[in-house]
Amino acid sequence: MAEIQTSLPDSLQQLNRLLDTQDENWHFTWLAWLCTQLPQVDAGLVVADESQSGQFHALAVWPEDSTQDKLLQDAAEETLRKKQPLITPLNDGKHHLGSYPVFVKGDLRAVVTLMFSAVDETQLHKALAVIEYCTGWLELRLARNLLSTLARDNQRQHIVIDSIAHVLGERDFDHAALRFVNLMGQYLHAERVVLGFVKKAELEIHSESDSSGHSKKHELVKLTTQAMQEATDQQESILWPPLDDHNRVTHAHSKLSGGEGQRALMSVPLIDKESCYGGVLFDRPADQPFTKEDQLTAEALSNFVGVVLEEKRQSCLPLYAYISRSFKNQLSLLIGPGHLTRKITLFILVALSVFFSLMPGTYNISADAVIEGAELRSIVVPYDGYLQSATLRAGDTVKKGELLAELDTRQSRLQRMSWISQQATSKRQYEDALAKQEPSKVQISNAQRKRAQAEIELLDYQISQAIMLAPFDALIVSGDLNQRIGSQLRQGDVLFELSPRGRFRLAMYVDEFHINDIRGSQTGRLVLAALPDRKFSFTVTRINPMAEARDGATVYRVEATFENKADMLRVGLEGVAQVYVDERLLISIWTRSMIDWMKLQWWRFWG
Repeated sequence: MAEIQTSLPDSLQQLNRLLDTQDENWHFTWLAWLCTQLPQVDAGLVVADESQSGQFHALAVWPEDSTQDKLLQDAAEETLRKKQPLITPLNDGKHHLGSYPVFVKGDLRAVVTLMFSAVDETQLHKALAVIEYCTGWLELRLARNLLSTLARDNQRQHIVIDSIAHVLGERDFDHAALRFVNLMGQYLHAERVVLGFVKKAELEIHSESDSSGHSKKHELVKLTTQAMQEATDQQESILWPPLDDHNRVTHAHSKLSGGEGQRALMSVPLIDKESCYGGVLFDRPADQPFTKEDQLTAEALSNFVGVVLEEKRQSCLPLYAYISRSFKNQLSLLIGPGHLTRKITLFILVALSVFFSLMPGTYNISADAVIEGAELRSIVVPYDGYLQSATLRAGDTVKKGELLAELDTRQSRLQRMSWISQQATSKRQYEDALAKQEPSKVQISNAQRKRAQAEIELLDYQISQAIMLAPFDALIVSGDLNQRIGSQLRQGDVLFELSPRGRFRLAMYVDEFHINDIRGSQTGRLVLAALPDRKFSFTVTRINPMAEARDGATVYRVEATFENKADMLRVGLEGVAQVYVDERLLISIWTRSMIDWMKLQWWRFWG
């Protein structure tokens, strides 16, 4: 411990210089002090990463005219690679290269390399102990710089967050822009802050801070616009007077600074997704030039708060401007580099559009359809009576002359016998009156006889009608009397509905938007739900001019006849029919309904 303590700074002035970690020549001071603690040191080198970028640079060498730079650099590179202390003896057997890494919070931040002589192991350990102790000062500087950087970053983040909150709190874009420039002037101590946006590749000034106090002279506005345009064209921040590592075109800034009596200027472009949409210019007295920290703060505010401000500006644009901007953005994505999927998709869509615009196709009108019988015959009750027999029901097929149903005729026969007896009585009375030459009785008896004859003929007709036969070969469409045997029937009641077998017609229900394309004698094909694998041809015969509502739509009934008979057809089968109209372009066929609907809506709103 006594040996290490002898290496402490031997003067208060030197101690103060070591404590001043912000001194630009601190590394030279520290390395010179370290080398004086070891009289046997011939040369020294400090390599450090001050900016925390992962790039190490030589910051100090002792003595300044050292000829051992190559050896020191090689040793430092070896330590950076292995990240551990290295002691390498030289060829003369007396000198050694010692390279010591310095870590801050587990990260390698610097390497100290010395060339010193040590005749024995005791001197070697003593030198290493002194080096390890003295690197504590270097570690202190690096830690302080790290804490200072973190503090600045934290402060910068708070400034950005507060600025975003203030900008978002404004009710419209103009007030938000004014608040933005005032906040920028407050945080960067600028007398004048100017905000501008790019319109048609030219920058236009929009807002200026309230505290600027500058008159809006035409020449000043022109020079300010040129300076901001200079920054937006290069898409890089520009400082005037420029820093040592600041390689930018600054002609417009030089003119603006000279025109205002030598001012300190800084221009920061507003960039979002590689697109420059505006810029900000800061102006303050020449005795307060902008520093690198000021540039970082301005860029942080511009990059984050500027994007929020730009979104607020875009949201206030009129509809036509918003559509135009969106169209230009999409066009730039299509024309510019990259976005291969988008380009391929557009090419395929254009190719398909051209193909369908030139390729003809068949225009068919689809409609729901149902098969009906060619005619429908009703079998009704000829007179009031009682059902005696009925063995058939709906769905059965019958031949011409086959019995369908029979009424009970017992009461009619009894009435017939009664009228026959009455007719015989009237005939005898007629003959007696005629023999006695009684004219009045002759007429009465003759009238009663004729009445009885008429009643008998009526009863004979009813008895003949009691047996109901099929008028033709048919299919029973409706009717089931098996549960009504013996029940009373009224004259005119429908017992059965018959449809002729093998004779059908097709009823289609065409939407009102397409009915004008339907003409008589047009042909088409039908696919039934029960027979999806077969197609039946038909010809349109009749178009009903009266519309009707069906399934929530307005439709017209169109009738057609089948061109060929098929035993598989049945009354009541439903399907989809397609009526052939003509040949048209495919794009015209597929867009017909949409265009008609748009025309109707256009007429509804605009007339």
